[in-house]
Amino acid sequence: MNNRKNQIIASLKKLTLEEALAYLECASGDELAAAHHLAADRNRLDGSKLSPDDVEVHHALFLLRRARGLTAPSFDSMRVQLRERPAA
Repeated sequence: MNNRKNQIIASLKKLTLEEALAYLECASGDELAAAHHLAADRNRLDGSKLSPDDVEVHHALFLLRRARGLTAPSFDSMRVQLRERPAA
């Protein structure tokens, strides 16, 4: 994700369209990468130093898609997509 060091979101309660688009832009349009970084930023805002788990990434993906007026894929579909990706 383009070596982004600063989080984009300011609140755990809402993700704006502009924030969603910023995450997608930083991830070169890769929704799963954007969702993972959003989930990590949400964890940091919540005071956690843990990497996000699949449930947190799915919730972040839901937020990204909802902010853009889209439906979110199922949790199982997202987990399959995550397993198909090469390890980073």
